[in-house]
Amino acid sequence: MEKRGNKGRIIAIIALVILLLVVGVLVFYNMNGEKRAKTRLTQISKIFYKYYYEDNSDKNDKDAIKVFLSKYAASGLTIRLKDMKVYIDSKKVENYKALKNCDEEKTKVIIYPQTPYGKDDFKIETKLDCKK
Repeated sequence: MEKRGNKGRIIAIIALVILLLVVGVLVFYNMNGEKRAKTRLTQISKIFYKYYYEDNSDKNDKDAIKVFLSKYAASGLTIRLKDMKVYIDSKKVENYKALKNCDEEKTKVIIYPQTPYGKDDFKIETKLDCKK
């Protein structure tokens, strides 16, 4: 009889270990998915900002864009994912797959132009609103 009790305990321990492994993998996958989404959103934001910079640059007045961007150094430029998708042709962006579960209205970035206000002088803050 004691052997039967030991087998039951061993089976229970094995089942518990398997359950913990499954839960661990699911938690890791969800965290990894959020990290991928944040990374992808940051990459898309960089592409967006470069297009935005070019569109707002006056070829005749190089300092105009610097004056314009300096106004947003503290408050930043807030751009929704929806607007970035419209602004950037999806063919020019590898894909939006990592952001497919994100709300396009609420997922956004805040781009803070930095001195000397060149095309590559900015800081990005991401705000994700994605389903798990």
